[in-house]
Amino acid sequence: MNYKKAILNQNKIFNLLKQSKLNNRLSHAYLFYGENGVGKKEMAYALACLLYCPNGGCLECQVCQSIMNNQHMNVEYIGIDDNKTMISKEQITSLQEEFSKTSLIEGSRVYIVDGIDTASMAAQNSLLKFIEEPINNTQTIGIFLATVSSNVVSTILSRCALIHFEAIDFSTRVKELVDDGIDLMDSTLACSLTNSIDEAIDYTKSISFQKGKELFLNFIKLSKQKDGVLFYLQNLDFYSDASNVEILLKWLLLFLDDAIKVFKGSDGLLLKPLYDTIIAYNTNNKLAINAKLKLVSDLLNKLRYNISAKNVFHELIVKFI
Repeated sequence: MNYKKAILNQNKIFNLLKQSKLNNRLSHAYLFYGENGVGKKEMAYALACLLYCPNGGCLECQVCQSIMNNQHMNVEYIGIDDNKTMISKEQITSLQEEFSKTSLIEGSRVYIVDGIDTASMAAQNSLLKFIEEPINNTQTIGIFLATVSSNVVSTILSRCALIHFEAIDFSTRVKELVDDGIDLMDSTLACSLTNSIDEAIDYTKSISFQKGKELFLNFIKLSKQKDGVLFYLQNLDFYSDASNVEILLKWLLLFLDDAIKVFKGSDGLLLKPLYDTIIAYNTNNKLAINAKLKLVSDLLNKLRYNISAKNVFHELIVKFI
């Protein structure tokens, strides 16, 4: 997790929080909401750093490092436990018990709840009481992270300062990966799968990603049905995994979008390394591109509604080529 880059990408929010701290106008509760990977968690820790850092939230000193490494006594983090899908009431109860203990460090206490929009109604109601009645009258700041703010109960929403995190610009994410020494094609394909720069980097390192990329590049060159049948038979095992089919479909959407854009020039293309391939593709498929876009979008929807990966892959082969 690269805190500095994440904060830089959401610098307006960091400056807003910094100014609030300087003016003693920090809220007792915040809801950070937005898509996964946009820096909500990093900003939550940065806010905690603002409270304790002797250098105004430098993210480098020993105090900041202790906060970011979950070693500061006044900062507690809870997220969704492994093998579970939501924040539980037991986690909130455990948090309250921890805050009932006297801290050896003076100052506000901070708790970060990552995934509040997944929490059960019982957990959210328990948390609401905690927001309204801090234990031992200790000044606390709650920072709640959500992907979908509408899944948070209105009584919690009304007690929070709401801050929306915009998605990081696609080209910015790609540039960060390229600056880290990752190939432009890999950077582009990985960033199309996630808003998180860290996750995108992890994607590029996986064997599955590299194999998927190789097969995608082979797929867009298929022009005869018999070649499609052979591709299907050779790669059915790989595309029996729904995640691999989903990635292929998402990359095909990128490719087809660029195939439409290229009529207006090369500016704005996402898959710039495939420019020559896109031009050649257009030569043979001018009238079919929009229909293929619709097909791929429909297949993505089918996959999301739990149609089997094998059936979706088969339909792609039959109707795309």
